[in-house]
Amino acid sequence: MVKTVVIVGAGFTGLPTAHKLLIYTASKVSEKLKVILISPNSHFYWNLAAVRGVIPGAISDEQLFLPIADAFSRYPSENFEFILGKADSLQPENSTVRVVVNDGSTREIVYDQLVIATGSNIRGNLPFKSLGTHEDTAAALHSLQTEIGNASSITIAGAGPTGVETAGELAAAYGSKKQITLICAGDAVLHTSDVITSVSQTIENDLQKLGVKVIHKVRVETSTKQSSGQMKLVLSNGETMNTDLYLPLFGLQINTGWLPPTLLNADGNVQLDPYMRVKGTTNVWGIGDVGNLEPKQVTATDAQIIDLAENLDFVLTGRESQIKEHKIADKKMIFITLGKSYATGQISWWKVWGWLVAYIKGRKIFVDSAPNYVNGKELRHKPM
Repeated sequence: MVKTVVIVGAGFTGLPTAHKLLIYTASKVSEKLKVILISPNSHFYWNLAAVRGVIPGAISDEQLFLPIADAFSRYPSENFEFILGKADSLQPENSTVRVVVNDGSTREIVYDQLVIATGSNIRGNLPFKSLGTHEDTAAALHSLQTEIGNASSITIAGAGPTGVETAGELAAAYGSKKQITLICAGDAVLHTSDVITSVSQTIENDLQKLGVKVIHKVRVETSTKQSSGQMKLVLSNGETMNTDLYLPLFGLQINTGWLPPTLLNADGNVQLDPYMRVKGTTNVWGIGDVGNLEPKQVTATDAQIIDLAENLDFVLTGRESQIKEHKIADKKMIFITLGKSYATGQISWWKVWGWLVAYIKGRKIFVDSAPNYVNGKELRHKPM
């Protein structure tokens, strides 16, 4: 009898979880193990580098997009199947997930264990994360690259990591050739309760050195395209401004709309127990941005992958009593780069040397580690 594990989502958590089960668990399951990976994307998008990848010519498509099927070609077909499609409903009472395949057909897939790893999108529907199929994402990225190349003024709303790094990358690439403006809702960029003041101040100072204009304590209320082609922005302080290109880079849209509402909290997050299992179920698990256990940061994914894969190993090999609680990360880790020269970071409550962050991240934004990650050879900071 075959035991089937269905993983919905082939991003930074779903894809390596599939690799771990195939590498370490398949040979230990007394029955045959079949891992089914579901994603509308034929390619893995290394969107960690999107803040630089949106700049025309900065990073090649081959470095940003890596074929998923090739990464799993070494596994026997009886152990692995990759379905190009999008899950659109779940019936946990029947252990069944329905998938709309990219060719328009539908499939009802019965599972023994299900992993929800469908991640999130930026609310502005910009290609800083995957958008539908690989072709959709690549086309949107190329379109944005063209718009950025043609724009003389670019305004970014949202002073979190994505907004700050995008502003810094654009300013580093274009200098005074383009006016880059960053709209910040608070008193300072990247200023939250767990980011130390000196880190936020360093980022502000570096943005100023790069020529970025930062506007504090305002939000964009509305954006309207004018007959001239420019965008008219109405700000929360009543002022208006025109810009050639507007990038709203704030807020995440969790990709859980296909799930029963009873599994979600008020914010649309999947409600997980300490073992990363979905509350109210016995064989459904959640990982990454969909979950409610910890902040939605890629720095937390290695530990989540390791813990979930281990718990699935216990369940699939008849040792469910040994499953362990996921240990929530107890320290903040953030590396911010603004082009290749300016950077800063934080580990726990300690500020990291800027030159070190620039060396580790700023040079390539980890695109050199993408092939090994996608091919199941290593996690981001830990061995596979």
